[in-house]
Amino acid sequence: MRKIAHCIHHTHWDLIWYFTVQDATVQFCYNMKELLRAFRSGRVKNFFFDGQMAPIDEYLLLHPEDKEYITELMTQGKLVAGPFNSQLDCYISSGESVINNLRLGINRAKALGCESKVAYLPDSFGHSYDFPKIFNQYGIKDFVITRGVGDDYGLGSEFFMQSNDGSELLVCTMIAGYGYGCYGFKDGTLFSESAVDYNKISVHQLIDRLLSYSTVENEFVFPLGFDQNPAMLDIEEKIEKYNKTNDQITFKSTTWQDFCNHVREKGKGLKTHKGELFSTQYHRVHKSMFSARADIKGLQDACERILTFELQPMLVILDSLGIEYDHGMIDSCWERLVKCQTHSSATLTDETNNYILRETTNVYNQLNSHKFYLMKLMSISLKEKNDSDYPLIVFNTLPYKRNIVLKERVLTKSPYFTVSYNNQQLNYTLLSSTKKNCGVLRKSMELVDESKFYYDSEILVEVKDVDGFSYRVLDINDSDVPVAVQMSSVGIKWIENDRYRIYKDVDGITIKDKKFNVLHKQAIYIEESGDEGDSFDYSYPDHDMLIKDDFSLSDVEYKQSVEQSVMTIKGSVKVPFNLKSRELSERNSEITYNIEVVLDNHETIQIKGYIDNKAEAHRVRLVFTGTGNNQYSYAGTQFGFIKRETHPEALEYWREKNWFEEPSPTWPLLNHVSTVNDEVLSVFTRSSKEYELINENYKDIAITIFRSYGAMGYPDLNRRPGRPSGLDYMIFDTPECQMIKKNYFDLALSYSDKYDANKIMKQYTEFACSNSVFEKQPFDKSINPITYFPTNPLDYKLPREYTLMSLENGFGSFGTLVKEDNGEGYLLRLFNSENYEEKAGKINDVNVYVTGKVDLEGKEIAKVSNDLPDYKVGELFNIRMIKKGGE
Repeated sequence: MRKIAHCIHHTHWDLIWYFTVQDATVQFCYNMKELLRAFRSGRVKNFFFDGQMAPIDEYLLLHPEDKEYITELMTQGKLVAGPFNSQLDCYISSGESVINNLRLGINRAKALGCESKVAYLPDSFGHSYDFPKIFNQYGIKDFVITRGVGDDYGLGSEFFMQSNDGSELLVCTMIAGYGYGCYGFKDGTLFSESAVDYNKISVHQLIDRLLSYSTVENEFVFPLGFDQNPAMLDIEEKIEKYNKTNDQITFKSTTWQDFCNHVREKGKGLKTHKGELFSTQYHRVHKSMFSARADIKGLQDACERILTFELQPMLVILDSLGIEYDHGMIDSCWERLVKCQTHSSATLTDETNNYILRETTNVYNQLNSHKFYLMKLMSISLKEKNDSDYPLIVFNTLPYKRNIVLKERVLTKSPYFTVSYNNQQLNYTLLSSTKKNCGVLRKSMELVDESKFYYDSEILVEVKDVDGFSYRVLDINDSDVPVAVQMSSVGIKWIENDRYRIYKDVDGITIKDKKFNVLHKQAIYIEESGDEGDSFDYSYPDHDMLIKDDFSLSDVEYKQSVEQSVMTIKGSVKVPFNLKSRELSERNSEITYNIEVVLDNHETIQIKGYIDNKAEAHRVRLVFTGTGNNQYSYAGTQFGFIKRETHPEALEYWREKNWFEEPSPTWPLLNHVSTVNDEVLSVFTRSSKEYELINENYKDIAITIFRSYGAMGYPDLNRRPGRPSGLDYMIFDTPECQMIKKNYFDLALSYSDKYDANKIMKQYTEFACSNSVFEKQPFDKSINPITYFPTNPLDYKLPREYTLMSLENGFGSFGTLVKEDNGEGYLLRLFNSENYEEKAGKINDVNVYVTGKVDLEGKEIAKVSNDLPDYKVGELFNIRMIKKGGE
């Protein structure tokens, strides 16, 4: 019986890799011109463009004359693109990054005629558990992938993938790859012995594998295209020729949408998978690439957090006051950011990594400029108050009431000043104060204008009971007498708050948990080891030294105040300079560190600082010691959590069975990770993106601060045998990836007696959200350079205190607050992180009213009132609101 090969004409297009974005742009423009000519001449009938819109958008910026024809092709379904803006990193892109990647891609595809409803990620390194719940809300039911599926899951090539809320996708897996036979098909050698794929595996062997996994008997997908390929011309003629000259396979042209429909109709025995897809059996998924160029990934994390938790909610609050929500600038930042979060994010050459770093930095700078512009505009448009020398605007951009500890610079004329709210003076701690002059700089002090002296101070002040989605104005006023409290350091032997006491003893750092009366000895320490890996993967060397610094010999300083206390840890560790030194057991280099442990009014302990690296080819981790026997870690996903094995069974046999990569228990860290037993230890990140549970009973959480490596693509690594990843014939030197510099990190930890994913997500959200504060002062415009620009005030006055709305008595998790693309509605994104139903709470609609619950496309699902319906298991929903007096 003849087999059926479903031929799908496509290309996979990397925006950047070992080549620059300019290389890709030039090549794509010529490829696109050729494709359009081929459509016009009939030599191409259809083309699937890689599930993304970004390259086509770039092309149309340069060639607007082709927009009409591209629109015609897309409207007719001949050219298929989207639904993504660009291929994404599926594990360390936040929920909002995934949503906006889809939103932007779908909007652009719709504008050109038609968006694909097949989510297509052919080269992403594994796939998130939350994808069904996200994709379904955009009307997407079909998902095409390559990597991440293995025999351990017990699945065929086609199966259903289900999130914990019951959302479901039909998944079609290209288990042999997305271009395994295209070159043999194109050059006429398909049925010869020379037909092999890019891993040098026989095409006929791969076809047999596909047939064995197919749920549609004797049928399989035969993709016609590959990395960066131009269109394949005259496919129909080639198909006709092959069908006449062989009696084994019937080739037929199809599309991904038609094939997915065919599977739904003809597929037999399709199973359902509940979980992520992260197997290393048939394809590399690079399970330790999440620590490659940790500096870049940390900066991308900061951009996501500013957009999600700070700027978007701020824009909605101010939009309700008449300051228009700027979709254009927000969309521009999301688009540039998600294009930098590629499926091989920062696993590139130095040149291309630097491009991603520059682009991400540009996004970061624009986001901060946008925030400070808005607050500057507010500061000059506030209702006047006679006894307010320097108004200080404070935002709460989260949906619930909370106390906010501010650590801020304030500028005053006098060295002494008061901080007040509603004419009530607030206590504050003065951390530092420096006398400066804002007059014209002169060499001679005699020429300096004495009237231009002012004081630049740093203070700590707690602002209590700040409503959700609100702002208030504090009054900074010059004073004739000192009123501040100084931070104490003399005679202090620990730091503490109501929950914890932390100190150094002979064992290292000890944390006393007062709530549970538990003493955590040697609670954190540094671990250093060798790394013979490359930009894609960590790999242990044959000769290693594991070096540990428990801080018992470090220099420690304690500072305590009412609002906050800080323990500063300084020290150094002797380490081998490189792998040769490590083999000889020579510790001929060092890393130095400066770490702050911070306590304030939260139940989390912040641990931040830097490690100054001077060595090569090694990995440095910060380890948090836990308890119990942990078979699983509990890690945050985009909109929930997932349990991951601490010691996968496949570690015992992967090499014997010729897997492509070790199934390492090194995992991506998106937002938080916990060990769960009699005690729950949770670690949160604002920087590092990789973790592993280590040591006896896998009781400790190791967070990779940085990896130091010198190349993109080494062959025959201990953890990744075979060809180099990237180009199989080339090693690219990447000296900047040795990370010889200060490597910054920003983490936190907490302890609890039971695992509550919503509570942990709330702790993460408060840790992730930086304070949005602005002082109107006449002294120094360089603090926030955008204040240099002259700006007209609004033609009306803003209130000095304002609340949009607050969420009360809710036990779920906060996503973000945005304005809908087309209309006047505001969308409050909420979700249930847990695997049980939960109370969503009540909206205190101070200045809005609720219209309903909508999906991510804005389609109404149900009418709801201010008393929100309970969350279903794992539910992600959007509450649509309108400002009072609107619509």
